[in-house]
Amino acid sequence: MRIRFAVILSLVAVLISSYATRVFAHGEAADEPFLKDLTVAFYDVHVSPTSIKVGEPVTITGTVKVLETWPYTLDPPQTAYVTPVVPGPCFVLTERIVNGESAPGSIFVEKGGIYQFKMVMTGRNPGHWHVHPGIAIQGTGTLLGPGEWVDVQPGAQPFKLDVTLLDGKTVDLEHFGGAFVWWWSFAGFLVGVIWMLYWTVPKRTVTRLAVTLQLPINDDAPDIGLITPRDHMWMDLLAGITVLMLIVGWVYMAVKYPVRLPQQTVRFAPDTISPGDGLISVHPNGATFDEKTDTLLINFEAKNNSPSPVALKQYIMAMTTFVNGGKDEMAAAGPSHYVGLLAVDPDSAIAPGETRKLTLKMSNEVFLEERLIPLHDPQQLIAGLLRFQNAEGKEDLVTLKSVLVPTEFRGQYLP
Repeated sequence: MRIRFAVILSLVAVLISSYATRVFAHGEAADEPFLKDLTVAFYDVHVSPTSIKVGEPVTITGTVKVLETWPYTLDPPQTAYVTPVVPGPCFVLTERIVNGESAPGSIFVEKGGIYQFKMVMTGRNPGHWHVHPGIAIQGTGTLLGPGEWVDVQPGAQPFKLDVTLLDGKTVDLEHFGGAFVWWWSFAGFLVGVIWMLYWTVPKRTVTRLAVTLQLPINDDAPDIGLITPRDHMWMDLLAGITVLMLIVGWVYMAVKYPVRLPQQTVRFAPDTISPGDGLISVHPNGATFDEKTDTLLINFEAKNNSPSPVALKQYIMAMTTFVNGGKDEMAAAGPSHYVGLLAVDPDSAIAPGETRKLTLKMSNEVFLEERLIPLHDPQQLIAGLLRFQNAEGKEDLVTLKSVLVPTEFRGQYLP
């Protein structure tokens, strides 16, 4: 019976391991809702083109705002790195611009800051890749924006990445120094393997732990053949080879590359971008989420502080955008999987000086797919950007933080 049971378990394991579905994204759904809702909001994100050949460029554009609702449980946002998030080295980043300035490294950020980005990548490996923009914030981690699938077809020529050095020489970074790095690393690996095999195969240090663990720390135990003078000789030889490799490597580097520069660090605070013209002020009145219908309702009051009527165009939450408009407006808002329809009640422009109670209604599976709703968290809070616009095209991005009550929870536990 035991043999039969073991055979059945083995067959089940083989069947399970042989059935593998394609991984859809980059694990952003595993993040806690507060980590996405209350930290940053991505909008106007576009990835184009979505079909290229190896060696051709892909451009990611968009905007990310560090929300004023940044959780107090996280370190304040200070240093960040705007980056494309892709499955491994299938692309090569060739250009990154933040708020109109080249940003080869990290930047300084702050709560309420708005950062427009443009990243240009070159296709490196053929495949069907999911591409996100992201912002890695020190002390918090990488927060992802909406993603898009990009097809990379084989090119007519192998991938090359030519770069001109300061001395005017052009090198292909795809292969530059690769052979030396591989063989030198392999030589160091061999030294480590010899050391490991020496102490684990013929010696008793591992195979007889019941004995060796009872010996004092500094006892070589030569009487039982644990560590002998011959062992000391071979270990001294391996240590000498290691030191010799370091000396040879240092001399080779000094002779081969007499002119060397320290690794450069470029950090700056991008130019400030205004969130708008102060058209609107808002006050939250709570929000509810119905898990059965994937419907989010947000209630708030909005006061028009401008001399012209203002209409609500979008609600932006983490990597999603909900649009109060038609197909053209939804297509322009970003990748289709992260764009939904926004219903505003009442759906009319707010007159100058008017204070109006508004209700936003959004029904979309993305709320649960991406874990945007804090259904079982200690703090039931969500935050997002309200995007208002007047007749002249002026915009105002207003952050709205709301207390959320899941209606299913209310129906089960509250009167």
